[in-house]
Amino acid sequence: MRTKLFLVLFFLCVAAQAQYFPPNGIYPDAVFAERFKTVRIHKAGWETSYAVGHIDDENPLMLSFDELAKTARNYSYTIVHCDADWRQSRLSINEYMNGFPNNQIRNYEYSFNTLTHYVHYRLMIPNEDVQLKVSGNYVIVIFEDGSEDRPVMCKHFRIAESAVVVSAAAGRARLTALQDERQQVDFTVRSVNYPIDNAYQDVKVEILKNGDPNTSLTGLKPLFVRQNEIDYRHEKATVFPAGNEYRPLDLKSTRYSSTRMTAVEFEQSAYHFYPYTDEPRNTSRYLYYEDFNGKYVIQAEKASRPETEADYVYVHFTLRTLQPFDDGQVYVSGAFCNFAPSRETLMTYNPDKRQYEAVILLKQGYYNYEYVFLPFKKPAVVDDTLLEGSFSDTENDYLIFVYHRGRSSRYDRLVGVSVVNTLNKK
Repeated sequence: MRTKLFLVLFFLCVAAQAQYFPPNGIYPDAVFAERFKTVRIHKAGWETSYAVGHIDDENPLMLSFDELAKTARNYSYTIVHCDADWRQSRLSINEYMNGFPNNQIRNYEYSFNTLTHYVHYRLMIPNEDVQLKVSGNYVIVIFEDGSEDRPVMCKHFRIAESAVVVSAAAGRARLTALQDERQQVDFTVRSVNYPIDNAYQDVKVEILKNGDPNTSLTGLKPLFVRQNEIDYRHEKATVFPAGNEYRPLDLKSTRYSSTRMTAVEFEQSAYHFYPYTDEPRNTSRYLYYEDFNGKYVIQAEKASRPETEADYVYVHFTLRTLQPFDDGQVYVSGAFCNFAPSRETLMTYNPDKRQYEAVILLKQGYYNYEYVFLPFKKPAVVDDTLLEGSFSDTENDYLIFVYHRGRSSRYDRLVGVSVVNTLNKK
């Protein structure tokens, strides 16, 4: 009996030591190996939706990714509940979900009739192995079997409830000095049947523009608190650089060039797409056209199942500038890279052609992208206006997340969510 008890305790200790803990305590939304591509999480059947589910929603979230390989590997995952700042919450696993701590990803398929071999993996949340019990921030940590302390990726998602009503509007900034380049987000939180004793201390709010983590605005305090209503209609605190519409990129066909493509060529066992050289838009006039707000969809000509029939192609991005920047670097950005500057999206300057250049491997589809600037100075903040400009007429989504932790609670409940569009079309 003592031997069995010792073995149980031993394996529990080993499992605890093997669990992944981020160095600074904050779980990243990141992919740690370049062989993984097209990593995204959205509502099943809705590619351009945000990674937000509802505690009572029967439509699951779907995580999918490709591994550039000819054979499948054994990948498993664990789900970590986090507070509003993406640090692990104080809840134990059995408090926030039903199911086993670690589960295998069983749903995968091999690419079909593609030049680049890859394995396509899919995971639904919830599923027969995992059912979530509480709202809040979550992280899916994926690792190869036996390497729980060395994950291959971490992906953020949120599960909301409807305890409060978030009423919001977004549009041109109210202050005259900001009206040409910035947008304002106004919102109130109504809690008729949900008591909030101390809104100034117990409520946390985060706002994102188009789901871009670089635009995260936190630390907001209410302007007024009335009976059953929390007012966040600030004059300056909820103002964002408006940015510009995203640039379109059509990679669906390898036979025909789209309107913004100079050529599609077959080189070294892969297709290469050459879009027209882009120009900075910070000094040009604003021009509206419908975009996906940085997102993308996977499509391929004549493909009935693009998730496994779409190929990977090389895209040659070029951006004309007379001189290189000596105080920072230029990147191609969008949801395809989770808006994160990386070695894969870094552009290098070609002095002979006076342009920045980058070659990025992307799965066939329709993409939105932009050019961002990352200064060398610390703290380095991604700037999407230096090269793209900022115009208050730009169409944007603003996501508002409202968290609440009462005195007796041990975690941040995501009690309300609102997605407001500046054109009120989404």
